[in-house]
Amino acid sequence: MDELLKIPAVFVRGGTSRAVLFHSAHLKDFSEDQIDSILLTVLGSPDNSGRQVDGLGGGFSSLSKAAIISPSSRPGIDVEFNFAQVDIERSFVDWSGTCGNISSAVGPFAINERLVELTKPVTEVIVLAVNTGKTFLSSVPVSDDGPLPYGNFAIDGVPGTASKITLKFYNPGGSLNKGILPTKALIDHIKTPQHGIFKVSVIDVGIPTIFVSHEDFNWQMSSTVEDLDKNLEIKSVLEAIRCEVAVMLDLASDVETAHIESQALPKIVLINSKNNYIARDKREINSDDIDLRAIAISMGQAHRTYPVSVSMATAVAAHIKGTLVFEIVDNVIVGGLSIGHPGGVMKVEVDVSADGDGWIVPSATIFRTSRTIMEGNVIVPVSKLQSN
Repeated sequence: MDELLKIPAVFVRGGTSRAVLFHSAHLKDFSEDQIDSILLTVLGSPDNSGRQVDGLGGGFSSLSKAAIISPSSRPGIDVEFNFAQVDIERSFVDWSGTCGNISSAVGPFAINERLVELTKPVTEVIVLAVNTGKTFLSSVPVSDDGPLPYGNFAIDGVPGTASKITLKFYNPGGSLNKGILPTKALIDHIKTPQHGIFKVSVIDVGIPTIFVSHEDFNWQMSSTVEDLDKNLEIKSVLEAIRCEVAVMLDLASDVETAHIESQALPKIVLINSKNNYIARDKREINSDDIDLRAIAISMGQAHRTYPVSVSMATAVAAHIKGTLVFEIVDNVIVGGLSIGHPGGVMKVEVDVSADGDGWIVPSATIFRTSRTIMEGNVIVPVSKLQSN
């Protein structure tokens, strides 16, 4: 009979994503490969059907995530956040990126695990995102019992309301140590072997992100994300562009390797000028309430809402004259951006300024909600530590 491991874990929603969070102390006896196997088993990967029916994953990249939270001995840092993007159909865990949505669950986790002292009415938690080396401040409303689960703040893509968690990301630019413009160009012309040449802007704020115009793909932004997922031709072109840029950014040695081992980075986004549209929850989004339309591709799928890390890159790109994003926004408010995504609207606040020939971003702020869904143990057969 196969021995079973019971490992303490917390299942959370952070922003518009879900993840399984672990205290580092509960994984200290496992190797890196074994931890990958644990995460794959817990989320239900690999699953060729894409359902992750044998785990806690939800069949989308935003619902197939995990993280390890550690107390920190670094000066000025309370906790460390090591994020994992778990592939759905393959036995692969990508530790190269980060997740802004799940970042909103780190502060509440740290408070509940007593990794920081509770301070009313708002507990501030300084977090190091291990994957990118960047820090952020999570401000969490609390009561004597811990993080407040209820409030009147809503984010598009999540039903209902909850307490507002403020995330302030410090110096989020240049996660690859190549600056905010990692290719040194406002617009690059990316040549793909089978599809021709495409204009792109590459911005590294929060996470390296490629922006392309929907007009280059004859794609109607009024179509659904499900339609986009079924359009294998467009997805193939977007992936070809993404992999070429991954090689440019030294994330992979060649495009074949990028396709297999660098799925989480960089992200790629289809952008369009603002217009009226119907969000996934059937609400009509008025063009007056947004600055542009955007659909992000994450792990080969059209994102049902919008990644927080990508939203920071989008907001910064909108403030840098000459990028594709800047060219399609009209009268954007300095220091802010309202992004129309499939789930509704996301607002981002950024501090952007020129610095000689380059740009600096001292901070970016976004507001999220989070909820602890379950606390307990995940159950992993010992045999899975060798089989994945």
